[in-house]
Amino acid sequence: MITHLLPSFALAFALSVGVAAPAAAAWPEKPITVVVPYPAGGFSDIVTRTLTEAVGRQLGQIVVVENRPGASGKIGLDQVRRAPKDGYTIGLALQGPMAILPLTDPNFGIVPLRDFEPITLAVDTFNVLVVSQEKFPTGGLKEFMAALRAKPGKMNYATAGPGTSFHFNSVILNEKLGIDAVHVPYKGEAPALNDVAAGVVDYMLASQGAKAYVDAGRLRPLAVAASQRIAPYRDVPTFKELGIDFTTDGWLGFVAPVGVPAPVIERLQTAFIKAVQMPEVHKALDVMGFKPVGATGAEFRRVIEQTSKRYADLLRSGKVSLKP
Repeated sequence: MITHLLPSFALAFALSVGVAAPAAAAWPEKPITVVVPYPAGGFSDIVTRTLTEAVGRQLGQIVVVENRPGASGKIGLDQVRRAPKDGYTIGLALQGPMAILPLTDPNFGIVPLRDFEPITLAVDTFNVLVVSQEKFPTGGLKEFMAALRAKPGKMNYATAGPGTSFHFNSVILNEKLGIDAVHVPYKGEAPALNDVAAGVVDYMLASQGAKAYVDAGRLRPLAVAASQRIAPYRDVPTFKELGIDFTTDGWLGFVAPVGVPAPVIERLQTAFIKAVQMPEVHKALDVMGFKPVGATGAEFRRVIEQTSKRYADLLRSGKVSLKP
């Protein structure tokens, strides 16, 4: 009986291959949804919308951005993880839920490189060291370091919360600077920025969100943790310029549910990379303070692995406490 079924099976297989190839070639045939696991209006949302508009032009299809905030990114990513494996639902991926939360939250329930197929690493992000303009009105990083070292264990730094990338990076920076300071964790970056600006806390590593406080004269940037100077802070030196080997490793990328056909992943990857390289997109990202990258999915996978290992090593060392 098995022998008699073989010709029918072979015919069915041949037909399925013949149908699948044109289907992949015709993709996309309907709008694509990009899930952003954060609220609308934030930098991750703005970057996504800037990119996906250009991606839509590359693919000749509408790309819809859907904001699904909650649980530090888990709700949105879980929606992507459970989506049909056809490439019509993909998600924004940041280092928090992709590299940190799987290490720090035993109930996170998502294994990023098992559950997702990386499409592209679109941009690199940076942190900037800021202090209160009122409390520290003059002096550069050298003078600020001297003030910190003069009072070991007496001064403090703010973060957006225990176990966040801000926390990990602050621990690394303090070690590089030889500083002993007290960690003051907040529930999010906004309240932390407010208290540093008010002089309640001495300093913090901040995201692009600090720029509004700097422009208002409430915060003063001392150094940027990037490989080169960035547009929003052209007059602010990098740590490397000041002789300190310190850069932060933030990134924004895009992922699909694991199981999406390789030709579809390749089309998405190509569209995103071309979008990042478009002059108007490149300029918009640069002005916001993001470094356009446009890496392949394979390169993005390696970055996720490297970032996870670096943070896992820090946790094992005992230098990072997750207690609030």
